[in-house]
Amino acid sequence: MRKLKPSKKLKSNKNDTSNVNHKLKVTACYIVKNEEKNLKLSLDSLKSQVDEIVIVDTGSTDNTIEIAKSYGAKVIETEWQDDFSTPRNIAIDNASGDWIVFIDADEYFSNDTIKNIRSVIEQAEKNHKWGLIINRINIDIDNNNQVQDNTYILRIFKNMPGFYYVGKIHEEWQTPEKTPVPNLIFVPENILLLYHTGYSKTVNLDKARRNLKLLLNELEDTKHPDRIYGYIAQCYNGLHDIANAEKFALLDINCGRRDVTYASSSYRILLNILARDANRSEDRFNYVSRAVKDFPEIPEFHAEYAECLALKKDFPTAISEMETAIKSYSSYKAIEPTMFTPQMAEFAKKRLNLWRSYINEKN
Repeated sequence: MRKLKPSKKLKSNKNDTSNVNHKLKVTACYIVKNEEKNLKLSLDSLKSQVDEIVIVDTGSTDNTIEIAKSYGAKVIETEWQDDFSTPRNIAIDNASGDWIVFIDADEYFSNDTIKNIRSVIEQAEKNHKWGLIINRINIDIDNNNQVQDNTYILRIFKNMPGFYYVGKIHEEWQTPEKTPVPNLIFVPENILLLYHTGYSKTVNLDKARRNLKLLLNELEDTKHPDRIYGYIAQCYNGLHDIANAEKFALLDINCGRRDVTYASSSYRILLNILARDANRSEDRFNYVSRAVKDFPEIPEFHAEYAECLALKKDFPTAISEMETAIKSYSSYKAIEPTMFTPQMAEFAKKRLNLWRSYINEKN
């Protein structure tokens, strides 16, 4: 990865929080390539809230650049280098704002919350925070905008010298010491909410192939393969390569829980694989018991553990785990996304009644 040095403008005292009375400048940043279908909607959703737009284009052949310039954006054209961090860092290096809103072209803020960007940033600056983690809802535009899932993600952060993205893909914003950035806060979804259309069915396979190529290239020379095992498992799973999906999911799980969004994905992939094979029920039991220890906040892991316990006729413990699942679901506020639905909660209650009847019959 090409190392980028902060430009001189980033060495000014614009990030000095002692001067709290000056008006904060906000820069919107994007990296794009052939995004004419998405970019306008995204820019429309935040243009009134930012002072500057910086767009790094990695080789568009459609009208993306023309659309960007029509919004007054500073457009920087650069060659694609099979590395998402490089163009992101170029954008940061050219941003003069005190704070950066860095979203993808297929993301846009909800109409109800976009007006809050500046006030949330000002509050974060006042409280000496460095970044805002906001809720992102993934919607499938090929299926009548059906909600797929949601997660919390870092999309707004303070522009500080030496803080850059690392990783060829699934890049992470890190400190100059290449460690996770501290002083982050969660923003409730009624204050800021982001929509994302990039995981719609028509684009998932192409993204999985592209991402896998980049990840395997990074795997060859990285000193921290544990950062990408889970992402590789996701790609293989999306491409229906079950053997490799399981292989890398296990590698990821055995490295311990990582402090990233979707950290539980390897458990989800592995448990789904094991649930399809009746001959591996004991493996499923062992790994779901580990899942509830590594991710005690996730209700569906407790529900699946309960089902495994019920298969072993341990109904008292199964009941306890299912009650934990329902309780966790009703008050869920963790960063890790949950796939537990109201329908699953109703089914869980029926399972509780069934298992209690088994105990009563035995007694």
